[in-house]
Amino acid sequence: MRAVLFDLDETLILDESVTRSALAAAAALAGPGVDPERLAASAWAEARRLWAEGPYAAYCERIGHSAAEGLWARYDRGDHPAIRGLRSWAPAYRVAVWRRALAEQGVHDEGLARAMAERFAAARRRYPRYPEGEPLLGALRARGYRLGIVTNGGPALQGGKLAGSGLDKAFDAVVVSGEIDCGKPDPAIFHYICRALGVAPGEAVMVGDNPGRDVAGGRAAGLRTVWVQRCGRPRDERFPADLECTDLSALLPWLEEQG
Repeated sequence: MRAVLFDLDETLILDESVTRSALAAAAALAGPGVDPERLAASAWAEARRLWAEGPYAAYCERIGHSAAEGLWARYDRGDHPAIRGLRSWAPAYRVAVWRRALAEQGVHDEGLARAMAERFAAARRRYPRYPEGEPLLGALRARGYRLGIVTNGGPALQGGKLAGSGLDKAFDAVVVSGEIDCGKPDPAIFHYICRALGVAPGEAVMVGDNPGRDVAGGRAAGLRTVWVQRCGRPRDERFPADLECTDLSALLPWLEEQG
């Protein structure tokens, strides 16, 4: 192996728990008479529904940009027509999510819905890292591995996560699906970063938490694969990885065994 490629969300940085905390922070603005847990759950359901019905759903599915990310993403990078469209469409989507969630509990307050949308976005802009990642990256670098990031999502959003987590200088190459209009599990995105790193697919290993995207896509592209189980995600028998682990500390010993 000459190169190690990493997914970003829920592989190197926490994602789902931060989203849940941001939903709770926004719902807490509702005050007496509103069940905040029910409100947060309703907002999440409305977000997924409105996102799927929106005009950019097909594009977002292709690049792996989710409804939750649409609640806080910036769209100030990228020239794709869908990115430009999301720039103007997303603000109304965010308010509509909270307006509809509030209405389910009999609250009709546009100002409150707007405040909740803003609170969610502000609370969501945190990028805590999994603790084993930093020493692992240092050890891989010291051993001469080329390091890359292969991440789905919008260019500005994923770039902001890398910068906010302090990981933006840690890699030799980064590819974001929204920059090349191609996302995992399409083998093309893996081949793209292998070319950028100057390695053949057979000389690289893909490390990620999503069996259907990271493992299946990496295998289809000719890479070795490592599945790191996060957030209790169940094992998917359809997508076996070369290594399965519960945190990244298992990666280096496995690589050393491969020779």
